[in-house]
Amino acid sequence: MTSQLLIPLLVFLPILVGVTLCLVAGKKSSWISDIATSFSGLMVIAAIALLCAVHGAQGSSEAAGLIQPQIVFGPAWMELKLPFAIQGHSVNWQLQLGADSFSAMMVLLTSLVTFAVLMTARTQITERRDLYDGMILITQGILMGIFLAMDLLLFYVFFEAVLIPIILLMNIWGDPKESLRASRKFLLFTLAGSIPMVVGIVGIVLQSATAERASTVLLPQLSAIAFESQLTRGVTESFASSQFLILAALMLGFGIKMALLPLHSWLPTTYSASHPNTTALIAAVVGKLGVYGLLRIVLPLTPVALSVYCQIVVGTLGAIAIVYGALIALKQTDLRRLMAYSSLSHMGFVTLGLMAMNREGIAGATIQMFNHGLITAAMFLMIGMIEQRRGRLVLGNENFGLAAAYPHLGFLMVFFTLAGAGLPGLNSFVGEILAMMGMLRVSAGIVGIAVLGTVLGAWYALRVLQHVMFSSDGKTNKRNAGTADIGWADWVALAPLALLCIVIGVRPSTFTDTMKVDVDRMAVSLEPAAKALHPTIDTLAVVKK
Repeated sequence: MTSQLLIPLLVFLPILVGVTLCLVAGKKSSWISDIATSFSGLMVIAAIALLCAVHGAQGSSEAAGLIQPQIVFGPAWMELKLPFAIQGHSVNWQLQLGADSFSAMMVLLTSLVTFAVLMTARTQITERRDLYDGMILITQGILMGIFLAMDLLLFYVFFEAVLIPIILLMNIWGDPKESLRASRKFLLFTLAGSIPMVVGIVGIVLQSATAERASTVLLPQLSAIAFESQLTRGVTESFASSQFLILAALMLGFGIKMALLPLHSWLPTTYSASHPNTTALIAAVVGKLGVYGLLRIVLPLTPVALSVYCQIVVGTLGAIAIVYGALIALKQTDLRRLMAYSSLSHMGFVTLGLMAMNREGIAGATIQMFNHGLITAAMFLMIGMIEQRRGRLVLGNENFGLAAAYPHLGFLMVFFTLAGAGLPGLNSFVGEILAMMGMLRVSAGIVGIAVLGTVLGAWYALRVLQHVMFSSDGKTNKRNAGTADIGWADWVALAPLALLCIVIGVRPSTFTDTMKVDVDRMAVSLEPAAKALHPTIDTLAVVKK
């Protein structure tokens, strides 16, 4: 019962506290930031407790094809009868929030990044910080709602609602010259994906109804219906074609949010125009909503159409994004835009893993979502620290030599840069290897493209360290004098992220064991489609009867 109460608290309490702080903002009350930071720390503890509860409640993976949240919050009194019928059956909606290992990991990521953003905001946000803190907490609550929603209607409401605080954060605290244009572009792209996405959701609900069975919006029931249909009708062209329009609509909506090539042009302008603190939250968590939609909705509900029409195409686009993002990052002179294209490149590994549609790929994609969030949040927060001391840097022939003046910042910059480059022993190496192992069962050519991207990624990572942190003559740049190294608040923000990078790199089983049952269960549901498309491949070693 206690673990069930964690779910609504994680979703609605940050929104309530955030709205309250926004209402009292402007009172010049120094305690508002202390309340926001302390509250976000409590949310980190609650998120850890939720992940532990999910791990402790892991059941069997024998119930193939089912989304089975280990912890569910869905009070019977929160049920509405919608004013229309499908196939002669009335449609009921009931609030249902729940957590499995996938959602619990994203909840933990959201809470950690929010805490880090609020801690560094104490020194980096100088104007209307109380309002900023409130907006960040509202964003956190909405993001928690997306990850914990167990019905399509609630998922869609939260998915669209997060746009409101993000646009406000971009415009109020972003670059005055760029933020308005960037927010308009972000809004237009998001709205362009919203229409097909709602069409796809309606299509899923309509397909779930028959003369004998009422339609449903609950994800566990929809995934069971999808798996049953797959076993009954088989992996055939006719079955795939019946899902094609739904799949196309969902892929367009989620593809825009995940910046899938060629729908990515909103990403560099958004990341560049927002304040680095805000960008840390956008890149680390909001940028994961598209791939999370694939994991939560597309893979379990439209597996046959995905395997027939999109698996190779989208997997190839993911591999191309790895190389394309790395090449463009090499040519950037603005540090924010360089990190934006780096983010685009690294998210290609998540796409690669999901499109493998097997155990290794899904596990790699899930853990890489978490890894990328940790590293990208830390990198953008450190960019904010650098700009606070030196202004916005332009990379060219000059080496800034910041490490000599700011050794603590230099140490953290080197650490997170190497983690992002996939250094063995740190977290990205684990996620990237698993994702490529999964895709290797499907297409060695796609993996070959991705491997090229890893080499280019190391190249631009070392270039950043050379130009920003180190000086060619080994001396401190005189312009670095007179400003202090990072303080205790910055260490408190970044140290937990660094610790998790080490833990996942050295002992990945800490998280993979928690995901095992959910990964195996999804693998079983995708197995018929995977075998039909790749009959010579031994798809998965899954737990079966």
